[in-house]
Amino acid sequence: MRISTNQFHSQGINSIQKHQESVLELQLKMSTGKRVNAASDDPVATAQIHSLNRTMNTIDQYAKNGEYAKSQLALEEIAISDSVTQLQRARELTIQMLSGTYSATDRQAAAAELEQIIEQTKNMMNHRNSEGELVFAGSSVFAEQAFVEDVNNPGYYAYIGSTNAIGQFESDGVTPVYDELAGYGSRFVQIGFDADNRVTADDQGDSSRIRVSDNGDKVFGITTTTAFTGTPDSNILNVLVELKNSLAAGLEPPVGIAEDLNTGIERLSQVRAEIGGRQNRIEAQYDAGESFKIALEERRMNLEDMDIVEGITELTKNQNALEMAQQIFTRVQSMSLFNYLR
Repeated sequence: MRISTNQFHSQGINSIQKHQESVLELQLKMSTGKRVNAASDDPVATAQIHSLNRTMNTIDQYAKNGEYAKSQLALEEIAISDSVTQLQRARELTIQMLSGTYSATDRQAAAAELEQIIEQTKNMMNHRNSEGELVFAGSSVFAEQAFVEDVNNPGYYAYIGSTNAIGQFESDGVTPVYDELAGYGSRFVQIGFDADNRVTADDQGDSSRIRVSDNGDKVFGITTTTAFTGTPDSNILNVLVELKNSLAAGLEPPVGIAEDLNTGIERLSQVRAEIGGRQNRIEAQYDAGESFKIALEERRMNLEDMDIVEGITELTKNQNALEMAQQIFTRVQSMSLFNYLR
């Protein structure tokens, strides 16, 4: 078989280029610390790495959702705790004013304090978050107020999502100031993976979704035993108004008012306990997500990251092969008939 000098030359160049590419590829992997730097390095591993990264990014987003949910629940908890404090003080005044040792003047002085309690409680019932959203207005977060003055019962208050709120009218006297969205009192955020990958109007006990708000009528509305004037909305604010009106007239607190205040405190305490449970669920989901993320990260590292010891060994081997190819090419270049005859 006849072999030309050009063929020897081409084979030598191809061998050198092949070893140079291997050395450069290994140097890149060593510098980045990754075994897979392009899809062509390992197409199957690349697809798995992208899937793992998407899942880990989703877990990070769920963690951020959890932080948002905790901040919203903390605001709600603060408003409820303050309201409980106000109601406890109102109950103390009620018990005091039931004593016959207090005069009409004393009761009127207590009514002045109750006026401040009413204002503070109303502020908490119309509490807003840092984005200006009403905390207790259900889905109607941008309403003017969650609890508005009831024109059908002057001096009393109605929740905007209740039927009594239809008594609020625009300037035309016909259009009601009523927001149906306020009747849908809960908003949810996703804090973890769920089985059906669907978000419903209720968490249905699914720990992957967390309620970040409560319907104001549920939180502050109670079934009263007090005989209200007219038919105002049954909420704790109106109980305070009824108590204030009686004391301002120099009368003893209405019958059953202390029981109504107790009912309101119990209702608020129950909601506060539920909030604590939701906060615990957020923490549990976060811990579960972080544990899952560690397992995913380990899998990703096994697929993507470079074994340094193996890489150094492979790089040294390819560098030696490159040097040998270069030496062989130099010798082949000097091989010719003229050199042999000489």
